[in-house]
Amino acid sequence: MKIISFEGIEGVGKSTQIKLLNDYLMNKGFKTEILREPGSTSTGEKIRDILLNSHDDLSSKTELLLMFSARAQLIKEKIESSTNDFILFDRFYDASSAYQGYGRDLSLKIINSLIEFIECPVPNITFLLDIDVSEGFARKVDDKKDRIESSGNTFFENVRKGYLELSKNNERIKLLDAKKQIGDLHQEIVILVEKYL
Repeated sequence: MKIISFEGIEGVGKSTQIKLLNDYLMNKGFKTEILREPGSTSTGEKIRDILLNSHDDLSSKTELLLMFSARAQLIKEKIESSTNDFILFDRFYDASSAYQGYGRDLSLKIINSLIEFIECPVPNITFLLDIDVSEGFARKVDDKKDRIESSGNTFFENVRKGYLELSKNNERIKLLDAKKQIGDLHQEIVILVEKYL
């Protein structure tokens, strides 16, 4: 089984590219599953509701631990016994480093220890779709913001910087320009994925 994760701030087009890649892989005869974080299990979806509810004032530490609670359940239910050829993640543990580490200024050492503690499998490849914060939110101007999306531009600038920093130090993370045309970006992703087919 191969794991492919997609990362990036709001409005980069992760969902669109995940669907396109999923369709491509299914057309090639592979068995696939798309998982989103937090969520994709009954427990995870309940935790997602808490995390994204704009009426709840969660501490940054609570947010981090809830994310990892949902992730631990996801690994147990959806990954450990998976018979899929590919699992496509709409965000995975790199998001905790970017959002809670760089964005919320929580300890990366603690985040890394939680990644190790719940035995997160390492993705074979991670696509980091990158775009300016203002441009990302301009794409979502008609959407109602959830609790995390309401954290402000400075928060998201820090998240973006965090993602870019992670990509510098990890060959697994492929930095892609999310301003490109949807079809062009998809072809770039397919070329990088083909060596795993």
